[in-house]
Amino acid sequence: MDATAACLLLILATMAASYSVYAQQARDGCFADERDALLSFRAGIRKDPQGLLTSWSVEDCCLWSGVRCSNTTGHVFKLDLRNSFFLDDLFAPVFSNNSHGMRGEISSSLIVLHHLEHLDLSGNYLGGAGVPIPRFLGSLPSLVYLNLSSMDFDGKVAPQLGNLSRLQDLDLNNIWNPNEHYGDDNKLHTEDISWLPRLPLLRFLDMSGVNLTAAEDWVQVLSMLSNLRALRLRECNLVFPHTPLARSNLTSLEMLDLTDTGVDTLNPTYWFWDVGTIKHLDLTNNEFSGPFPDAMGNMTSLEVLKLGGNYLTGVRTEFLNSLCNLRVLTLWSNQINQDISEVLKGLPHCAWSKIELLDLSRTNVSGEIPKWINQLTNLSILELSSNRLVGSIPVETGMLGKLSKLYLDGNQLSGSISEEHFTSLVNLEELDLSYNSLHMMINSHWIPPFKLHLAFFPRSKVGPRFPLWLKGQSNITNLDISDASIVDDLPDWFWTVFSRALLWYPG
Repeated sequence: MDATAACLLLILATMAASYSVYAQQARDGCFADERDALLSFRAGIRKDPQGLLTSWSVEDCCLWSGVRCSNTTGHVFKLDLRNSFFLDDLFAPVFSNNSHGMRGEISSSLIVLHHLEHLDLSGNYLGGAGVPIPRFLGSLPSLVYLNLSSMDFDGKVAPQLGNLSRLQDLDLNNIWNPNEHYGDDNKLHTEDISWLPRLPLLRFLDMSGVNLTAAEDWVQVLSMLSNLRALRLRECNLVFPHTPLARSNLTSLEMLDLTDTGVDTLNPTYWFWDVGTIKHLDLTNNEFSGPFPDAMGNMTSLEVLKLGGNYLTGVRTEFLNSLCNLRVLTLWSNQINQDISEVLKGLPHCAWSKIELLDLSRTNVSGEIPKWINQLTNLSILELSSNRLVGSIPVETGMLGKLSKLYLDGNQLSGSISEEHFTSLVNLEELDLSYNSLHMMINSHWIPPFKLHLAFFPRSKVGPRFPLWLKGQSNITNLDISDASIVDDLPDWFWTVFSRALLWYPG
């Protein structure tokens, strides 16, 4: 046997022996040093309201809640102790409850978990005033997923996170934390994000609530993350450059959230207009005004466009003509100042069968709701609150079979509403017709096709008799029939059907 063959046999024997040890370890339970590291972590937890760590007593740590071990090596590769009462949705408001989160500190013993790929501690109070993100987390070489959102950290973001070269998902969102010490002097911040390009595999990055005012090169730095698909920078106090970026490598970016970032103008040289892959663009609650850059018409991949809460005036929806994939459009609290028919006609005709959410509330639109609104066949949410709409509600609205939320409150609508207005609304859950001059002419034996969760009718005429069709609406959690021209007594079933509801009623 020559030397090369002997060397190869030695390597194979060593690998086989190592695998045998791992396999035996996997059969016998977790590694002792990893178990000790996890127990040290538990020792740093002062409160555990959900009892996530109550199972951390049996010998095999691979059986502990939130811990997962590899079937092959036996090593701990996942630690998921997120606060399950903490919810975070990219496309909706956040409703969170941090009171159920653990309290304490993160033990540096976790550095022993060299094979850890997934770490989620989100929604727990494991920081506090003067407690920054632990630097040692940058020494976990196998991490692919790291979620430290809403954990009450304070101070500078640890640049050591740039050592996690395998990282694909990084969530440092610091917004949704009811921090007793919260303020400008006590929040995550950084003036240097030059470590981010050292994470070449990064696909998801959320630094919302992290003060990036001093990181003036943020555009240049982030543009180097060629694999990035989702970028969330809500409330980051960003400073926007007024000179165009020569070249951006964000060729994979699909989601960009710049809500509450202080964008004061839609400068056509801004880098994101040239990212043709973006599907979700959120510019809500900024300070920009003026016309939209023509470049927006080139963002043909756009599915979600959120522009509510700005100072836009005289917006013409014609600029959306080429956005054939549009599903969600929010323009609330901008001064559109147009007839509702003109606004709807301006929506891209190629997207009429795709639009799911349209929010034009508080935009000063006027005129009558057109009968052809039923051509928006996929519409699920329609919000037209607090405008200057007049006339009657067309019965064709009742043909929008996918409609789940209909808000027409605060207009000058008049006329009668019959069962025909609800013919196909089998998915309707929220209905607000308040503060109009509408009269509901509903047969007392009518059985609605829907199950409402919310129903508001003040200042609309629902009476004089009590609406018996409400008897079958036991899913309602919010009901307002005050000042609705009801002069009848409340029926006996009222308190039973709406025992769990928040009520406003005549009397």
